[in-house]
Amino acid sequence: MFRTKSRLLGVAAVAGALALSLAACSSDTGGAAGSPSESSSAPALPDKLTIGFVGSLTGPLAASGINSLAGLKAGAEYAETLHPGMTIEVVERDTAGEATAAVAQTRELAQAGATAIFFTTEAFPAVQDVLNQVKIPGGTSGGIAAVLPEVGDSHRYKYAFSTGAGNAGDTAITPLLDYASQFGDKIGLVEDASAFAVAQADLTEDIAKADYPDLELVRVSFPASASDATAQLSTLQQADVDAVVMWPYGTPAVTVMSSFDKLGWYPPTAGTLGLGTPAIVEATPAELAEDLAAGPMAKTFLDPALDTTGVVSEFVTRYMDALDKTEFTPLDTVGANSFDWSVLIAQAVADTGKTDGDSIKTYLTSGEEFTGANGVYVFGPDKRIGIDASELQLYRSTEPCSPEGICVPVE
Repeated sequence: MFRTKSRLLGVAAVAGALALSLAACSSDTGGAAGSPSESSSAPALPDKLTIGFVGSLTGPLAASGINSLAGLKAGAEYAETLHPGMTIEVVERDTAGEATAAVAQTRELAQAGATAIFFTTEAFPAVQDVLNQVKIPGGTSGGIAAVLPEVGDSHRYKYAFSTGAGNAGDTAITPLLDYASQFGDKIGLVEDASAFAVAQADLTEDIAKADYPDLELVRVSFPASASDATAQLSTLQQADVDAVVMWPYGTPAVTVMSSFDKLGWYPPTAGTLGLGTPAIVEATPAELAEDLAAGPMAKTFLDPALDTTGVVSEFVTRYMDALDKTEFTPLDTVGANSFDWSVLIAQAVADTGKTDGDSIKTYLTSGEEFTGANGVYVFGPDKRIGIDASELQLYRSTEPCSPEGICVPVE
């Protein structure tokens, strides 16, 4: 599970070694109202905790949604072992990739008594006003990218969080720019027209201007529904860029890979964590794979020595069982984002004894450290991406991961 800075949350029913490694604690400074309790007697647990899921389980983005739901359920199952007497129900809704469907589905889950909801990337931006109305914390992986400037207690969207390891914001962008800039100072930037890709490309330009003044970016865009992007890539080839940063994921990323091969052009390329999706790996030209980096990925999935609490092993075992599979792929690490969300919400309820959204939000933003499968999280009133860049590293998307969930890093 997670642990905070100074107080154990291990339970007697869990073996002693596990209880010590899965610690959680509150600040010893007294804490503000709503911070994790310091009382020696634990709050009474509710009989049932409901966590919602809203995302694509069918359609072109289904692979990520299926993995996220499996992670959420695996995390709920694990959290039940940490909090005896707490039953956690995961209630799911399928958007089929239609972001507008998420709005009504979020209202349904609020009426069903959900304490928190996890959203896939495409669903998250559309539901922010609804989350404000129903006062329910919403977690996501990369979905926060499109609304990040408006997220936080001092901004418009007050219930948005991301447990994504390198899926959004500057933590996702800086490692890609660092990698691409090794090859030269002219970088191609590829986006499809999705909200995520556009937001990340916009932020890439902002970060490059501020932190990489010697870089020149050449940006191209193609419709997410397009089956060919050779015209856009040809523009970059003719501009003689030294490397490419690409933001499409899912089917649009397959389009980019096949278009590279049609052109016979294989520049050094960096892209999203999702480049490890089997369909994208299959479409990736062997010539491109030589200098292809993806991510960033949580370092806990690149170095087994970092799993000091055993939570990565717990995630991999339960997640793989949930999907009835034996081969762990890079995209499976996305399941850790929702896994960690389930365990964190359960811990918040256990520590506060409350299930209302405002109490949970206050707990999450208290500034405590929480250790999950992805590493160390710290949220704050206006810090809603919990993982920092120091917890992340790029990986080789075309290289297989081990059955234990360890993938191949880019050194």
